[in-house]
Amino acid sequence: MEQKMRLKGDLLILGTAFLWSFLGIVTKTVRYHGMTVAGVTSLMAVLVLLAVYGKKVLVWNRKTLFTGLVMALMNITFLLANKCTTVANAIVLQYSSPIFVVLYYRIFQHKRLKRVQMGTVAVCFVGLLIFFAGQLGSGNLHGNLLALSSGVLFAGSFYLNALPDNDPVSTNFLCNVFCAAAGLGYTLFGAAQSFEIQQTVLLVMAGVFCSGIAAVMYARGICYTTALNANLIAMSEVLMAPLWALLLFGETVGAWAALGAGLMIVSILYETWFESRSEA
Repeated sequence: MEQKMRLKGDLLILGTAFLWSFLGIVTKTVRYHGMTVAGVTSLMAVLVLLAVYGKKVLVWNRKTLFTGLVMALMNITFLLANKCTTVANAIVLQYSSPIFVVLYYRIFQHKRLKRVQMGTVAVCFVGLLIFFAGQLGSGNLHGNLLALSSGVLFAGSFYLNALPDNDPVSTNFLCNVFCAAAGLGYTLFGAAQSFEIQQTVLLVMAGVFCSGIAAVMYARGICYTTALNANLIAMSEVLMAPLWALLLFGETVGAWAALGAGLMIVSILYETWFESRSEA
C-alpha cells in the first residue's frame, strides 16, 4: 500500500474518531430522551448517506440486515448509557469491544487464541472488574451496564462487517434506518417531551457531522489503511471524548475506575500493536 494512500486513510479515520467523540457530549447536553437523540441523529445520517451513495447505499441480504440490527442496538445502548453515566465511562466501556471480538473469533470460527490475545482478554477482564468496583457507589451502575452492552454489540459489528459478502456502507445505512424508526417512533408515541429549537438544531448538526459524515469518512478511510491500523487510530476517541467532557462538564473519573480503564486501554493497544507487527 502506497505511503500517501495509507496517510490519507489514517487521517480519514482520525477525523472519524474526532467527530464520533462529540456524540456523547451532544447526548449529554440536550435534555431529550436518548431514544429521541438516536432518532434525530440517525435520520440525518440516512439523508447524508443517500446524498453521497445514492442507489449504491444498500446491498440487501441477511448478513447486512442482521449486522444493521446489531449496530442499531449498539448505537441505542450507547446513547442511553450517556444519559445514565459519565461520557468517560460510556466511551471507555464501549471500547472494551476488542475483548469480545477475540472471543467471537474463538467461539464462532474456532480460532485458537495466541498467548498475547489470551493475556489481553485476561487483563481487560481484570480492568473491567476494577472499573466497576470503582463505580459501585457512584449511582452509575445502570449506565455502565448499558455501555458494556454497547461494547459487546460494538464487537459484534466489527466481527460481522468483516465476514464475506457483507457491505459496511449498507450495514451503516440499515443501522441508521432502524435507529431513526425506533427513535422517532418513541418520540411520537412515547413519553411527552418539550422541544426547543436550539437543542433540535444541535441534534440535527450532530446527526449530519457525528453520524453521517463520520460514516462516509470511515467507509472511505478503511479502504486505504489496514483494519488494525484503523482500530488503533479509532481508539483515540477514548482520549478525546473524556477530555471534552472534562472541559465542558467538569466530569472526572475516580482513581479505581481510572486504573481499570488504564489497564484495558494499555492491554488493547499493546495487543493491536503486536498484531500489527505480526502482520507486517
